[in-house]
Amino acid sequence: MPNLPIKILIVDDHPTFRHGIRDLLETQPSFRVVAEAGNAKEAWRHLEKTDIDLVLLDISMSDTDGIELASELRGRYPDLAILMLTMHKEDAYIRRAMAAGAKGYVIKDAEWEDIFKAIHKVAKGGKFFPDKAWPEALLTLSEKRVLWLTGHREYDTARIASHMGIVDATVNTHRHNIWQKLKSILPEVETSNPNLLVILGVEYRQRCPEYPME
Repeated sequence: MPNLPIKILIVDDHPTFRHGIRDLLETQPSFRVVAEAGNAKEAWRHLEKTDIDLVLLDISMSDTDGIELASELRGRYPDLAILMLTMHKEDAYIRRAMAAGAKGYVIKDAEWEDIFKAIHKVAKGGKFFPDKAWPEALLTLSEKRVLWLTGHREYDTARIASHMGIVDATVNTHRHNIWQKLKSILPEVETSNPNLLVILGVEYRQRCPEYPME
């Protein structure tokens, strides 16, 4: 039995962009655009009446913040796949989208192949975020520093606390918060690894050799 196409709702307040991406997506037999919405009210109406697998959602719209809408959609439709498609490249937007429950984030000027890949991955229950978003875009500056120092083999809790000018309990609180945030974006097979923070700390140091300052 052939796979059914992914049923997509496009939410963007620019008609030209909506129509353009609809035409593009419908060149792929694995996608079916079942509805378009130019604002939050239209999006809700389509979701109430139409069987939809994935919402392709802009952030900056005239009547609503797309990230706030993503959070509301997640609350009412917890199984709905939400993929942000936006011009915003800043880490702060990516971090907010993750926290709101979006499962993917793609920049509008990305290669079309990447957009197709993101839709497939998110629709299947996976996550698709820019490399820079994993995992430090979710973290506060103090949490970044704890993660970075955790990746140093000579730094135990006491030494991290001394380096940062805080107490051991605060280091452990930061680690707990890091763990909780990572659980929202990483598959269970990874978050079940008790050495995950050390592994991520080492990888973070490789990507960012300098001690985090922002």
